[in-house]
Amino acid sequence: MSLNDILLTPRLVAGLYPDTLVEPQCVAAPLPATAARQAPAADHVSFLGMNERKILVITDAPDAVYLPESALQFLTTILGACSLGIGDVAIVNWHPSARPYEEVLAYLSSRIVLLFDVDPLRFGLPLNFPPFQAQVFAGRTYLHAPSLDAIEGDKELKKSLWTALKKIFSLP
Repeated sequence: MSLNDILLTPRLVAGLYPDTLVEPQCVAAPLPATAARQAPAADHVSFLGMNERKILVITDAPDAVYLPESALQFLTTILGACSLGIGDVAIVNWHPSARPYEEVLAYLSSRIVLLFDVDPLRFGLPLNFPPFQAQVFAGRTYLHAPSLDAIEGDKELKKSLWTALKKIFSLP
């Protein structure tokens, strides 16, 4: 194997360049004083990414900090198809989270929320809607879908997700 054939995972690259690729305050930043008045109980939210486009990706990964490596690679592919990258989103693992969804949304100023393997009621929303249906509520657009692993292994689920994402992101 030559040096040109080495594949680096996104997590490994982020670990090699923590101060260059991912700003430390984006992983677990303290809440600014002005935002503290708007969301009094949240002092930080741990997430992966830089949240540049205010897109929140919620996952449920009991055995990972944010999501397993294979799911991260698949998510990166999905984001790329939407002309987005990891820097545009904030990935939060809902599995260990016990905080109200309003705090997370206020802290991250999310305008689009993609729920993978977390249904709207479990997330804390006061409404439920079918998978792959874009739902506007309280000024945000929500979409929930099965786990990234389930979608990756099922052609019909991929089609459904792609159709929904094209609508949300106004893609051709």
